[in-house]
Amino acid sequence: MLRDLSQCYNDTFYTPFSSEVAALTTPRLKTGVTGLDELLLGGFLEGESILVEGLPGTGKTTLGLHFILQGIADGQPGIVITFEEFPAQYYRDALNFGWDLRQLEKDGRLRIIMTSPEVLRGEMERPGGMFDRLTHELGARRVLVDSINFLHKIKDEAGTQRELINHFISGFKRQGITSFLIKDIEGEHISHWGMYSVDCYIRLTFELFRDYQRRRLIEVFKARGQKHIYGQHPFEITEEGVEIYPTSLPTPISVATKDTGQEIRRINSGVAGLDEMLGGGFFSGQTILVAGTSGTGKTNLALHFLARGLENGETCLYFSLEEQGGNLLRHARSLGLDLSGSVQDERLVVLNVPGAGISEGEFLHLLRRYINEVRPQRLVIDPISFLNNIAASPGTAHITFQTMVRILRNAGVTTLCTSEIPEMVWEFKLSDSNLSYLVDTVILLRLVEIETTIRKAIMIIKQRGSSHDRNLRELLIDNQGVRIGEPFLSHEGILTGMTRRRSGREPNKILIVDDDPRMVELIKASFRDERFVLVDCGDGESALRMSVMEEPDLIILDLMLPKLNGFEVCQKLKAEPGTADIPVIMLSAKGETESKVQSMNLGADDYMTKPFSPLELVARVKMILRRSYGKRKHE
Repeated sequence: MLRDLSQCYNDTFYTPFSSEVAALTTPRLKTGVTGLDELLLGGFLEGESILVEGLPGTGKTTLGLHFILQGIADGQPGIVITFEEFPAQYYRDALNFGWDLRQLEKDGRLRIIMTSPEVLRGEMERPGGMFDRLTHELGARRVLVDSINFLHKIKDEAGTQRELINHFISGFKRQGITSFLIKDIEGEHISHWGMYSVDCYIRLTFELFRDYQRRRLIEVFKARGQKHIYGQHPFEITEEGVEIYPTSLPTPISVATKDTGQEIRRINSGVAGLDEMLGGGFFSGQTILVAGTSGTGKTNLALHFLARGLENGETCLYFSLEEQGGNLLRHARSLGLDLSGSVQDERLVVLNVPGAGISEGEFLHLLRRYINEVRPQRLVIDPISFLNNIAASPGTAHITFQTMVRILRNAGVTTLCTSEIPEMVWEFKLSDSNLSYLVDTVILLRLVEIETTIRKAIMIIKQRGSSHDRNLRELLIDNQGVRIGEPFLSHEGILTGMTRRRSGREPNKILIVDDDPRMVELIKASFRDERFVLVDCGDGESALRMSVMEEPDLIILDLMLPKLNGFEVCQKLKAEPGTADIPVIMLSAKGETESKVQSMNLGADDYMTKPFSPLELVARVKMILRRSYGKRKHE
């Protein structure tokens, strides 16, 4: 069952004014329908009039009986008024859902009346009439009228029909009764005369999906005096009645800052080398997207993620949308991971979700249900790209994913979602529904061809809240599991699918010359996420020697050095044919114009004053190397 959200809806972010004040002070009546209370942010307002309109067979009467039975459960007896069906038919149809209406009548909590519109109108207008007596004797607070289509027998003109509806609604309100009115429609036409008269207007429809399947949809068009969730939402008629699956949820004021009781901390990915790429691991409670083409190792990463959680004593949940449970366990064993024991003791729950025949709302319903039941610390959804197959449109898939991320963050579950992406040359898409900006971490997997060999590549595209390795590295998978290999430094064009060996000397080598170890470490840290080889020395004589031995592509040279200062080193470098073309960036605590001019006259390519911005230093190095490479290419 879904979690009762009525309490958290009481402090939503909406500021109440005028009619909204009434919504906060008027009691809410639960509908008895799974999901409908969520669409209405708590239920109907007491004493209002509700019109449910829809095609035949969409479930209008069943929805109305839910409303009446929930009132009886809450101590509010109800009346069902029908102009067409005999009570015996209600008894029979209700028993299909396990509802014994005959017994409720015997208990004095329900009355089913078959009458005509003319008789009902006359009895409601007559003080002390049958309707007044019945309401008083039963203590009724809810009424179901099935259906108001028969009012045309009294009046045929649309204007007078509206007046007649208003007359009935006013009579119910004088009695303090919440009225639930049913209206049948034909086709897709909306009848305005009904919706203008009532406080709440709900429409049920059938919609053709994927050209071969029809879905029932519910939409709250109007809810006077209260906020509600807009849009169409799928629903089903099950053995227990109507179940609605909202595809979006409201955001309570506390969601953004809610304390889930879990400390935000780093957690291990379970893959050797991946935590180092991530700057220390994933963050607990975040959502991770692993995107890649078929065969790149997405499920392998997911299994290692779960296995590490199980090693830590955590409870894990796996939403499998392609693999059967047995195949999944065999797959894990091929990687050296034995998950069968965790499945048996229910620390790992594997749920096989059908990839077809399920709506996006049902998926969210299952997700919330199992999060509430299992209380996992780690969750895998493999693959999340199936939302594109079950959603009515890309926009619906996007909203569903957005709602899913909000549910997971509110529950504090660290979630890894895999996404199947098509193999494309020159460009790639992480998903079909622009999901990457909604998640905290994005990992891209690719198949690459290098010297006639197919290899796997991994790259961290995004890691919210932390720096990360920006290198494209090899992903190694064998019977010992998954691990991260060396970066692809000698090739470029891997992401576009047009892999080629880099021209020139790759990667670029930088010689750092500074006698302050702290400054050397600072400079190295500036290039941590870049593709450079860094070497260093601490005096002027060593700088001249290493410039010949290491053949650097660029030298970062401090001005104040032992043995030979920076001016002298630069002058000697530019005087030797073997080192004259090496670009030099001078660093100094001196910001005088004289020092800058002298450095440039000696052949330095740039001059930076300490303290400096690491980002600016990296940018200047790249600019000089591009300029230097272009010059060498044309010589």
